[in-house]
Parts: sequence; structure tokens; C-alpha cells
Amino acid sequence: MTSATIPKRPNIMIVCTDQQRTDTLSCYGSVFTHTPGFDRISDDGYRFDRAYCSSAVCTPSRVSLLSGQYVSRHKVWSIGVNTGDDVKMIQHQLKNHGYQTGLIGKAHLEAYGAPPELSQESVEGFEKGYGDWVGPYYGFDHVRLALGHVNYGMTGHYGSWLRSTYSEDEIQQFKQLSPVSGIAKFGGEAYKSALPKEFHNSVWTANSVIDFLDARNESEPFFLFASFQDPHHPHALPASYPAPVTADSVPMPRYAKNELEDKPPHFKLAHEGALASSRFLGSDYPMLGQGHGADFRNIDEEAIREGRSHYYSMVSLVDEQLQRVWQALEERGLYEDTMIIVTSDHGELLGDHGLWMKGPFHYDQLIRVPLLVKPAKHEKREPIDPKSTTVSLVDIVPSCLASAGIASDDIPSDGVDLFSQEAIPERAAFIETTQDWHSLLCRSIVVGSWKLTWYSSEQFGELYNMDTDPFEIVNLWSHPAHQSMRSMLISRLLDFHVALHQSNKERISYA
Repeated sequence: MTSATIPKRPNIMIVCTDQQRTDTLSCYGSVFTHTPGFDRISDDGYRFDRAYCSSAVCTPSRVSLLSGQYVSRHKVWSIGVNTGDDVKMIQHQLKNHGYQTGLIGKAHLEAYGAPPELSQESVEGFEKGYGDWVGPYYGFDHVRLALGHVNYGMTGHYGSWLRSTYSEDEIQQFKQLSPVSGIAKFGGEAYKSALPKEFHNSVWTANSVIDFLDARNESEPFFLFASFQDPHHPHALPASYPAPVTADSVPMPRYAKNELEDKPPHFKLAHEGALASSRFLGSDYPMLGQGHGADFRNIDEEAIREGRSHYYSMVSLVDEQLQRVWQALEERGLYEDTMIIVTSDHGELLGDHGLWMKGPFHYDQLIRVPLLVKPAKHEKREPIDPKSTTVSLVDIVPSCLASAGIASDDIPSDGVDLFSQEAIPERAAFIETTQDWHSLLCRSIVVGSWKLTWYSSEQFGELYNMDTDPFEIVNLWSHPAHQSMRSMLISRLLDFHVALHQSNKERISYA
């Protein structure tokens, strides 16, 4: 084969935000936000309307994104769990096929709260940086890490960069956030930060991406995982950055009176701030995504609007940085030759259903995520129907490997190539969230117009017809008319788990 006939391998860039809902983006129909950076990838590529994460918290979902495996297969089941070298991810395989690999921003592949001898992402252990260390890390050769979030996120390589300009006393001042509404903390409250916008972590992430593009080996393709820490709470903006999405323009949360009465009991307990004393905690750690809890009944409208407006405005700040990245790619002649995927690890409840942040509450606001895909220009492949097909973050790895012309046999994948034209049965997405193995453990399946959530060792569960009840108000789990659908979805959920727990040990005789 001559060099003229060898298929060109695309550069691959995955942009991942943290805790971002689909309604933050104008390309998904939002009328109160303006996100031309995100929208450009939708305009130049495809927007998948039914994309789901694999878990409602960060680390399990991020490992699924990079491995193409559901949580039950890769077994990184919660935050606070280290991924481990036994999990092979896309960067390992691309590196083996000649790709340069880079990771910039938030990884969360290891525990934030552990000491540095146990975690390379220890927030306190690496507050002032890593010295000369820039990788390798989990198959990434070039690494620039940002750990934590906002006032507890001035750490890692980002923290070292800040300290090259500011004194430790100034850093400590930046950590003191100013509440906007002056009320008690509830997790989604709004803050102002004295940190100048040009030193914000989203700006640093874009700067570091551009530095990576300039330092790359131009003779080899690259794979870059560019990961922004926002819009994860705390909802804080630089004081010098007026909120583009104002408090009076943002809609109030959707919450119907008494809608939690037919839900599993931990929903109402979370709404009332009573989870910490309930049987659902079950471990030595606070509830996933809820911390020690807050009484969400006591939040006034001003605090709600400010918290939501700052959340959406954090996305606007990320959007501005994405525009810089796209421009940098264009100026270096790389935009057309780069496959770009933009997504998030999970969503955010943001007051909808009377709940904030995240956790074992598999509403679409939390588990449905943006997924925008722009193939490299030379690729002539059409995707499966992006509007109606249920897809998952586990589909990203096989899609990228197919674009690079690499067989995915070395990494068992639970996903499919989003650009495959082979006929596939009705797709389902699976979502797994585990507080611990002896208390709250929930598993969801989304297929067609139906969503079911099963809770281990519990009589309660959830079942919704998303066509007739898209906001998931009426729980059909116990309705007599829907027992056959409930049984069918539980059976499919069991089939899913059986498939993921197959043993790789060979049977070598009858007995």
C-alpha cells in the first residue's frame, strides 16, 4: 500500500465538562443561554439527544467514558475509589498505535480525599503541584492536572501555575468565597470569587490545551482528553465576570407539590435534609452527591435564582474557552483533521424535583448528558439516528477507535460505534449508582420510551413512561396496568448484569 492510499488517522479530542445538564446549551434548545462554542460542534457535526452517562457520580462515569465499559465491568464503582492499572482505556490502545496522548484538567481517576501516598490526585497532598512530574498517568504521556473544584480546587498543576504569580496569602484570599444571597449553604448557592477571570481554572485548561497543541509532535496524530472542572458546585464566578445568564432570566426549578410521595423514601429524606440520620446512608461516608445534606424546603427564590444563574454562567465561561480552543485548532490547520467529542460525566438536579446536586436519583436532569460529535472532515460516515437512538458514554471509545481504524478487541467494550450502519436492536442505556454494597444500590435501564430503576433488597422502585411523562412525575412501579413492562425491563436489566459478570476463566474439562 502506498502512502497515498493509507487512510489518514484523525486527531481525537474529547472535551469533558463536569456535572453539566443538556439545558445549559442553546443547541439543545435552551432559550436563556447562548453557547456558540458548544453549538459549533453540533453545527459542524451531530447532536445526540438521548445520551446517558453510566453513573450519577464522577469517577465511575469517567472511567466508563475512557474505557467503553459499564461500571459493573470496570468495577470502579464510586468516587473515592482508585481506578487501578488493571483497567485498560482508550489512551492505552491509541498510544500503542502511535498516538500522542494528553490529559489536561480534571481526571478524577483516583481519590481526591486520600493521602498522597495512596492517590496521585490527593487534593491536599498535591496542593502546591507536582514538581517536575508531568506524566505518565494511566496511559497519558502528557499530563496537566487540576484537582477538586473552585476554592478547594487550587491544587495540582493548576495550583502550581497559580502560585507562580500569587503568594500563598493571596491564594488563601481567593479561597474565601463571598455568598451572593447571604443564606445558609445548601450545595447550589451562588458565590463571587476574588480570583481574576484570567486565572480561573477554565481559562487555565484552555491555555494548557493550546500549549499541548504547540508542543505536539507534528508527525504523529494526537489524542487529547481536555477536562473542565465546571459547572460542578460550588457555583462561583469571578467577581470581575458579570453573570451572562442573569437571575431574572433563568427559569425556576420544576417541582410539583407532593411529587415525591410516590418515589423511593430517600428522595423525600434528601429533600428534607434528613438523609444523614436514615438507614440509607449505610457507610462511613456521607451520601453520594449530597454530602451531609441540607433542607431544600428552606431555600428562598432569590437564592434559587442566583444559584441557577451562576451554574449556567459557569457554562458560559467554559464556552468562551472552547471558542479559543477551536480557533487555536483552526490557526494550526488542525480543526478539520480532528475528531471532536464534547460531553459531560453526568448532569445536575439544580432544584428540579426539589433536589440539588447529584446522587442516587436517576432523573433525566442528572443522568442525561450532552453529546456532540464532529468527525474529522475526511471521514464520510453517517451516524446512527442521533435524535431517537438511546446512546451512552460507553459508545465513545468504539466510535473513536473505529475512526482511527483500530480494532477494539484488546479492550472489551460494552458500547457500539455511533457511526456504524449495521442494524442494531433497540438500544438500551444502563446507569449504576452505589452508595455502598450494603445499603443504597440502584440500577437503571433506559430503553425506548421507558425508564426503570431497581433498588437492591428493596420493595420499592421506579418506572416511567417518558413519552407521556417526560418529567418523571408519576411513578408507575406499583401500577397494576404496567406490571408486564416492569417485569420485562427487570429481566433485561438482569440479562445486562449476567453479561457483565461472565468469567474469563477457561473450562478445560467436563469435571
